Amino acid sequence: MRFLQKYMFLLALLVLVSPVLAEEHEAEEIVLPVKKYVEFTLDGTYTDTKAVGTFGTSSTKTLRGLFKKLDTFKTDDEIAGIIFKIDNVIVGWATLQEIRNKLHEFREAKKETIGYLESGGNTEYLLAAAMERVVLMPTGSLNLTGLRAEVLFYKGLLEKLDIQADMLAMGKYKSGVEPYMRDGMSDAFRESMTALLDDLYAQLLDHIAENRDSITVKGASDLVNRGPFTAEEAQQEQLVDALQYYDELLDTLKTASPDEDVQIVKPDYERKRKVPDMNSFAGLMQLFSLLNPPRQARTDTAENQIALIYANGPILPNIESFFASMPVITPETLKEAFDKARTDDSVRAVVLRIDSPGGSALVSDLIWREVMLTQREKPVVVSMGDIAASGGYYIAMAAGTIVAHPSTLTGSIGVFGGKLNMKGFYNKIGLTKEIIAHGQNATLYSDYSGFTPTERERVEKMMKTIYKDFVSKAAEGRGKTYAEIDEIAQGRVWTGRQAKALGLVDELGGLDTALSIAKEQAGLAEDDEVNLIVLPKQKPFLEELLERMVEDMESSIQLPFELTASRSVLSMFGNRWQHVVTWLSLFGFESSTQVLTILPYEVLIR
Repeated sequence: MRFLQKYMFLLALLVLVSPVLAEEHEAEEIVLPVKKYVEFTLDGTYTDTKAVGTFGTSSTKTLRGLFKKLDTFKTDDEIAGIIFKIDNVIVGWATLQEIRNKLHEFREAKKETIGYLESGGNTEYLLAAAMERVVLMPTGSLNLTGLRAEVLFYKGLLEKLDIQADMLAMGKYKSGVEPYMRDGMSDAFRESMTALLDDLYAQLLDHIAENRDSITVKGASDLVNRGPFTAEEAQQEQLVDALQYYDELLDTLKTASPDEDVQIVKPDYERKRKVPDMNSFAGLMQLFSLLNPPRQARTDTAENQIALIYANGPILPNIESFFASMPVITPETLKEAFDKARTDDSVRAVVLRIDSPGGSALVSDLIWREVMLTQREKPVVVSMGDIAASGGYYIAMAAGTIVAHPSTLTGSIGVFGGKLNMKGFYNKIGLTKEIIAHGQNATLYSDYSGFTPTERERVEKMMKTIYKDFVSKAAEGRGKTYAEIDEIAQGRVWTGRQAKALGLVDELGGLDTALSIAKEQAGLAEDDEVNLIVLPKQKPFLEELLERMVEDMESSIQLPFELTASRSVLSMFGNRWQHVVTWLSLFGFESSTQVLTILPYEVLIR
């Protein structure tokens, strides 16, 4: 009887437990595999380096930092795709192409890419078009309107202020003096600018057509002529694939994969830092820690190093204290970088990354010398960014290999110079000068008169000498005759694609291309590990601040401190203020009649 009772108890227990076990087994079977999408924001400005200002480095994002993040996504096997939220991207043409090339690599890695736009212009759409799928917000718009060139002329303003521009230029197309001496473009200036715009526009159409299977180059041209587009029109013309709010896009991804657990995640580094509590000692220490980040471990003793030297901004004399909050190229900084690269036996090759419109001809030549001396010791490869023209080309031409993007602005082999005669303006506001001079050309640098005939003759001879030297060095560096370079010089600006056809550059590509070439020329195998060292090294904020304080105490300050303090006011004008202070440095101070190799305009994507 007891046996029967035990048997019945066990049977009842089995009946009760079996459904629970079945449910647990069933639950284990319906666990779905994870399909992970990363949400990544592409917005703002991307530059080669961060400027170190009064309060540490700026918030500007760097290209190398962006590419490191994208490479992480590309090699992460857990990531199935990336959703790029693209908004208000501010970059130049070459930088745009470099980012697009990096985005194309996701297709080779079999990662799904989606470009999401709330609205967009040329820049945003060209980035989104590099994705497999383009999604636009239903109430957004696509401002695909083509390209335009705008050049501001100052002659009328100078006349109203009673300021006379006394300037000369060497080269038929050297247009640097025109904004100060003309009301509009000369025929040569217009010819050069039109040719630039023609090539950039052709590249724009190519970019639209290459990733949209239903759109040809001719079709892209017709579409641009009919832009801008509402969201519905953009979908009808197959410029975008879907019209969805962002939450609808996420729902679509989840619905499309019912057998997978679709997860949308943000990168870890996008987590916002907590703002330090400024009312506590610990908070102040945290603030100083943010402003003065720890140095990375030194790797100077590692073998197989390639030095990456950045040359960004206008080329100016050594007056860094005034330009602390904007990138500039100075002879002191670049000489230090090349000395390090040239004398360090562990550095096998050098890549010089240039993004500069030029500046002082004298400083350009000093930097050219450093490049030439280094090229004699080890390979130097130049990587051109958005612009490497005039002085920017000057400092590149001693390198063994020059790499540029198809849309890089380069060339502009020519010079100009002169001064502004401020006498009328001074008199207008009640200021007068009396000048006592000894020497026929003693007033050459005075801002209270134009050039006398003998002064003009001397300035013109100086400029002709510098132009001849510029062309001669370009011919030597490019392996061409003086006549061959002179024909394509004359101050004319070319796109990188045009410059490649003319022999002014060797290869088309970005920084990765230049690094690959440098590695090969250094005799390193493709699978050899290479350590990249970046020069000039940016110092932590506190160290930079202390050095400047010591320098200011040991030497006289060349520029008024009030001008340095006014940078925050000037910054309200955006990038325009950088042009203002650049021209001030070249024309606005004593003995400042300069011979310049600089481009007087910039090309932006709008």
